[in-house]
Amino acid sequence: MKEIIQHFFKYFSQAPFELYNESGFRHELGIFLKKYYPELNVKLDYPVSRMFNPIPKLANKEADIFIIESGVQKHVIELKMPKDENASHVDLYRVIQDLKFLEQLKGQEYDTCTEVFITKRKNIWESINGGIYKLFAGDSVNLRSVTKDEIQPYLIHGGPIELSGTYKAKWEVIHDAKGDEYRYFMISVK
Repeated sequence: MKEIIQHFFKYFSQAPFELYNESGFRHELGIFLKKYYPELNVKLDYPVSRMFNPIPKLANKEADIFIIESGVQKHVIELKMPKDENASHVDLYRVIQDLKFLEQLKGQEYDTCTEVFITKRKNIWESINGGIYKLFAGDSVNLRSVTKDEIQPYLIHGGPIELSGTYKAKWEVIHDAKGDEYRYFMISVK
């Protein structure tokens, strides 16, 4: 699945479109998948209740993109694209939550589980803040479990997130149709 997503970003760099929010990005990726990979059964915002019976306890209630390949292989892509110019602790926390969800799906024998994060917020990769921000700062991300001390008090109700693995990815640069610079990374959960 990672190769297919890389194909999407190559296509995007040659024929960029405007990036404006996560939903629009998800739909553009869905349209690309349906056009260039018609053998894939692609579903957007797919409820977990339709993926499992009985429903296990999972970190998310739906998959951003759920794909069935050859009638048996199951893939999930989780996307995050923060809306405004200010880095939000909540957005970064949700990336870790998505990784937890993908680990849970991998434990349910899903074939590939991929996280894609895209943003034009320089204050994420240029952050000098501690806490959860330090996991995203620099030329690459180094994602892992987050402790109570690393999350803002208003997220305490969500609690710390314990991941099974650690994940590293390089920030990649891309420009949309308006010429705005975005950075993104992809992580495949093993």
